[in-house]
Amino acid sequence: MNKTPKPAIGKFSQETSEKIGHYVYALIDPRKPETDPRRIFYVGKGKGQRCFAHAAAAVKWKPKKEPNPKIKRIRRIRKATGAPPPIQIIAHKLSDPESYRLETAFISVLHTDPQFCGLVAGKHGSDYGLTVDEIEGLYSDPLKESAIGHRVLLVSLNGGEDLPPFPEIKESDMAERVLGWWPLSAERAVQVEYIIGCYHLLIRRVFKVKQMEGRAVHKKEKCGKNKKGYPIWKQVFKGERCVKMEHLWANRRIVNSKGDVLTTFPWQVGTRLIGKHS
Repeated sequence: MNKTPKPAIGKFSQETSEKIGHYVYALIDPRKPETDPRRIFYVGKGKGQRCFAHAAAAVKWKPKKEPNPKIKRIRRIRKATGAPPPIQIIAHKLSDPESYRLETAFISVLHTDPQFCGLVAGKHGSDYGLTVDEIEGLYSDPLKESAIGHRVLLVSLNGGEDLPPFPEIKESDMAERVLGWWPLSAERAVQVEYIIGCYHLLIRRVFKVKQMEGRAVHKKEKCGKNKKGYPIWKQVFKGERCVKMEHLWANRRIVNSKGDVLTTFPWQVGTRLIGKHS
């Protein structure tokens, strides 16, 4: 013999209310199949007894006072089933900011259904339901070469067989990695005002090169021999990390007037001199 389903509770106990913290919930239309995503017709966030408030509001609501598709839906469900709509707790034990963001994420997805009653996109609505072009427009902020206003040496922090890539470089080793051992002629080396360490197309570290009489201070260092036995010379610069410029430039690409990305390097090429003197 089939048992009558136990009616859903209409209120949390005090113990439950205090332990679950902030939560995100959904109102369910039981008239629709369980496989139908349109079963969820409202998503909200709350704390304590908030998720039960809609059923109570539906009882007191006067249709002539103001239109409310959510309450009209609740009343139709109650009339058809004899009970208020079931409530699903999507997530609980959330911080208040987490509950806002999760609520908004669900609303942004479900709002494509015209029957969905969550009319407000939520506190973080501008962060959700965006096209890839809109996302790119929000966060892409390349630095134009023409706007740099300095002669800059771009260097790769990709690492190699003997050197770790940027995320694994110790800060104590960063100055040596950025300032040192670059294959550059003396004529070009004296022009450098800043050295920018790049990784995965983006600026990661900025060092200001020491200047003397308007020329970069550098030293030509012998770095082994080539296959023919001739010495390999590389430039090592003197300078220090420049937090001010790093704040302006970090985590951005550099592009030229054609839109080409300059903060990337061809195979076995680790430097690129760009920009104009200040």
